[in-house]
Amino acid sequence: MKNRTNGAAEGARSDALRWEAGIPLVTNPFLWVDMGKALGIAYVFFSCLMLWILREEPWEEIWPAWRVVTFCVLGVLGLLLFVCLAVYRNRFAARFLLDAQGVRYESGRLAKAAAGIAVAAGALCRSAALAGSGLLAASQSSLFLRWQEVRKVSAFPRFKVITLSNSWRPVLRLYCPDGATYERALAIAGASIRRAGAGSGPRPPSCP
Repeated sequence: MKNRTNGAAEGARSDALRWEAGIPLVTNPFLWVDMGKALGIAYVFFSCLMLWILREEPWEEIWPAWRVVTFCVLGVLGLLLFVCLAVYRNRFAARFLLDAQGVRYESGRLAKAAAGIAVAAGALCRSAALAGSGLLAASQSSLFLRWQEVRKVSAFPRFKVITLSNSWRPVLRLYCPDGATYERALAIAGASIRRAGAGSGPRPPSCP
């Protein structure tokens, strides 16, 4: 019985797939889509909030406030571009592991160091926003996603990217360094969620 258990464990480990990848940032269409959604939602929310607060004011008073909201969103976008190019040099190091239990993701040392610096700088400057962004980045430096939580696998062979989604949004994107890794990761993901009975297998490419 013990030998059978050890054999099963070794078989599960042999099915695991581990790799490292340098994720492109500024040239990444998936990043732009996700960033556009996040900034777009923030822009609409704060614009509606501003209009509600100033609903009784003349347009001459509303327009300057609206410009401030617009400049703030553009400023955040510019800061993100600067960080992507100057700090990360358009590459974000990440490690992935696919096994029988699920998917494990971990960011590289540079990302963890940048998150720590943001937290420290926020504390020194008494900036809750800066410290909060650092803490958020630190909390997302590693992730474990069980196959039971995955409802859809979307394949993008042109970019060698696999998107794992739950019932309403993408949760994790797998960036593969080469075609062989991509094909094997896609096969493992599709077979794992079918075995878990959680969702549908790989879908054909679509817009990011």
